[in-house]
Amino acid sequence: MEHKATPCECPLAGFCERHGVHKSAHLHKLCQNHIGYYVMWEDCQGPNQDQKDCKKNASESTKTNFQAPVTTIQDKPIETTGKPELPSTFQMAKNFLGAAADHVKNGLKSVNAEQQQARLAICNDCPHIVEDKSRCGKCGCFLQTKTKWESSSCPIGKW
Repeated sequence: MEHKATPCECPLAGFCERHGVHKSAHLHKLCQNHIGYYVMWEDCQGPNQDQKDCKKNASESTKTNFQAPVTTIQDKPIETTGKPELPSTFQMAKNFLGAAADHVKNGLKSVNAEQQQARLAICNDCPHIVEDKSRCGKCGCFLQTKTKWESSSCPIGKW
């Protein structure tokens, strides 16, 4: 039997009674192994869900008491962390194209070095930063570029 990292109970891909949505093999695997997707479906905000027809099934205890799985590498337990992840490639492309269009409309203007450093300092203290990639975990943008463009702004309103 395959290991599951979420409370997903569906044995196969197809129509999920709990979440009221058809899940392809890929979506089913995400539901079983990615707590973020599982919680989105629980909150009626998952892929392919219709919010107006969805009824929330999760109890608060399911969402708040779920423990991250322990994985092993070379027989050493490693606790999985809640490190921020990047949005989907599609979402990052959409965000980048919108930001690039705004940058062009703004005449390709950049902020001065002092303003950019102030923006970067805010980003570096943000819990959504994906540090090893120097990228924003909310929009997926490269911080060196995003903080430089005058037309850009923080996706959560910090600058």
